This record gives sequence, C-alpha cells and structure tokens, in this order.
Amino acid sequence: MKPLNSPFATLMICSDILKSFITFSLLLTLVSCKEYSQKFIPLNHMTFVNSYYKNQIKISYYVLITNPADDLEKLKNKITQFVEDSLHNNQFMKEADVKSLNFVFYKKTGNTSYFIKHNEEHGGLYNEEISHYKEDYIANYLVEKCDKGYTKTLFLFDRPERIVYSNCK
Repeated sequence: MKPLNSPFATLMICSDILKSFITFSLLLTLVSCKEYSQKFIPLNHMTFVNSYYKNQIKISYYVLITNPADDLEKLKNKITQFVEDSLHNNQFMKEADVKSLNFVFYKKTGNTSYFIKHNEEHGGLYNEEISHYKEDYIANYLVEKCDKGYTKTLFLFDRPERIVYSNCK
C-alpha cells in the first residue's frame, strides 16, 4: 500500500488535529469557568431543643453550606432565602412555648463534613463538636417571637448584627 503524501491528505490530517484542539480548548474553558453553586445541607439529626427560661423553648438547627458565595450580599441573601423557605414548613413557631429558632451555618469542609453522618460527641475521651471549627463558622440567623410578631436577625462572621425583619411593637 502506498503512503498518502498528497497535499490533500496533509490538509485532512491538519484539519482533524485542529478540530481536536478546538474541542479540547472549549471543554477546558467550560470546565474551568463552571460556577459552583451553593448547596445547603441541613443537619437535622443535630437539631436540639433548649428550654432556657420558664417554658421558653429555643430550637437550634445546624446547616452546612457547600461553596458559600464570596460576595457577602449574595451570601446574606442565600441564607435569608434558606431560612424563609424553612420557616414556611416549620410548625414549631406556631407552638406557644417556642420563643425562638436559631439557624447556625457552617462551611462544609473536611472538618464539618463529619457531622453529616455523626452527632456531636460531648465529654469522655473523644470530644467532637461542630463549634470547635470556628474557622468554618459562617452565620447565625435568629428568629424570635415578640408582641404579635417576629424579629429576624442575621449574625454574619464577626460583623455587627443585621436585623433582617421586625414587626414587633
């Protein structure tokens, strides 16, 4: 069999290489430009109820956030939206004894991922608590009952509190 030494054969080979290069470049660009979306992971098994004063109950929820936004306004808005969505389905605030709900947000990391499948371990030889990972702490969102209404306050990192909503009298 005779090798193809014609200009047409060379052009076809170059065309195939160019197509492969362009395809590879486009795929690489798409993968590197992919924006990672935030994902909220409620740690429902770690929800706890604290009766802190004369039948005034505070319920705390822990939530991990995968890929939290770097932009603080976007992060605040996403957290606020998550809490609002959670409140629509929450029956506890309708109970007279429940005075507040506290949502505690942490960044999902190698440290905090442990709590997706495990409860906190208090005392004993092994002590594993999510609060030990202060570097992964993001925010608290506190919803408190008041005279015929609610106050919703966001505590983000080490910044001053921000009242998101209040219809208290």
